[in-house]
Amino acid sequence: MTTKPSKADPSPAQTGVLASTLERGMRVLALFRDHHTPLSLTEIATLAGLEKSAAQRLTYTLHALGYLDRDDKNRRYRPGLRMLDLAYAYLIHDRLLERALPRLIELSRQLRSTVNLGVLDGHQLVYKARIPHSSLAYDATLIGVRQPAAVTAIGQVIAAFSPPDVLETLLAPGLPESMTPFTLTDPAQVRDRVNQARRDGFVISVQQIMPQEIVVAAPVMGPNRRAIAAIAMPVYMPEWTEDRVRADLVPALTDAARAISSVVASN
Repeated sequence: MTTKPSKADPSPAQTGVLASTLERGMRVLALFRDHHTPLSLTEIATLAGLEKSAAQRLTYTLHALGYLDRDDKNRRYRPGLRMLDLAYAYLIHDRLLERALPRLIELSRQLRSTVNLGVLDGHQLVYKARIPHSSLAYDATLIGVRQPAAVTAIGQVIAAFSPPDVLETLLAPGLPESMTPFTLTDPAQVRDRVNQARRDGFVISVQQIMPQEIVVAAPVMGPNRRAIAAIAMPVYMPEWTEDRVRADLVPALTDAARAISSVVASN
């Protein structure tokens, strides 16, 4: 498996001012996002594109600092507890999440449903908060999960209330391989859904990422009246239908999104 470039990858114009050792160290840590089993030194060197000697120095340093743990029996590495310090530092400074979280918890209790908060990072959706209501798969409760934004309700509703270049960024890599028989495969369909979201103020997405899943999303607006995030609720067939979602969830979800937007805009 190879790693994919992200928004944070340096451009040629930036490479002259990068601290190369730090960049390589962060490249090593980033491997563990997409590789969910411990990695050997050889695997780390190959996946990060490093000489083995450089990989050895970096993993030794990261292990000594607590950012990597090593199994002394098989000499494989996995993320260390200090990695949580980086996540904590990000979250404690996130004023959007601070202001939105009480309303997300209230909405989850009110509707007895999972509520998520997502933002865009380039062409990807990233979950910043996930308030589970019932038992879910472990990875469905984790923040930091990424999805191809163009085929998600959150991505489409944010694009609907953003400058046109945001939608073009979502579509630039091409649409992902179908994850269900219903995943959108034509960019024109995505554009139509974004235009519809601009008129409606919300998006209802049916079986785009997971079979039997319906997701409704509404935008969180910043002070400039552009979307800075979106909140979403996933529900599941056959208990839920698109018509029932529209009648029972949309009013409360859009009210919550407006309430969060109001708090964000006033601070």
